[in-house]
Amino acid sequence: SASLIYALFDVGVSLQAVMVTVLDEMVDDQYEPSKDDVEEYAAWLGMDLPEDDELLWIAREGLMAPLPKPWKPCQTEDNDIFYFNFETGESTWDHPCDARYRQMYNGKKREKKDRKEKKMEKEKAEREREQRRPLLDVPN
Repeated sequence: SASLIYALFDVGVSLQAVMVTVLDEMVDDQYEPSKDDVEEYAAWLGMDLPEDDELLWIAREGLMAPLPKPWKPCQTEDNDIFYFNFETGESTWDHPCDARYRQMYNGKKREKKDRKEKKMEKEKAEREREQRRPLLDVPN
């Protein structure tokens, strides 16, 4: 059951009172985000597709993340959704878990880049070793 609250929004210099509906989060255990939804959210997180395709699991997981307590989804009179923390009074337009999934993506991307750089350094060292190796005497 949704409940109504009045909220004050800071719009520039003046405060504006608006009626807000506090929504109940409905978690659907059968929900499976579409490929388009996953790719759209991945791009929003900063992923470079198709290069980061193997990290799409992060976007999929992020789309399925439940709202952490004590956050609640709220809807403005204009039907815009935002999230409100009833313990701290903090509100945000972005899902409270989005920052965590963006950080997770950035960490995995960094790990991938580091692995690639180490592999390239190893291959370069291998080539240099091969070039320095004395040629074996080949019998006539």
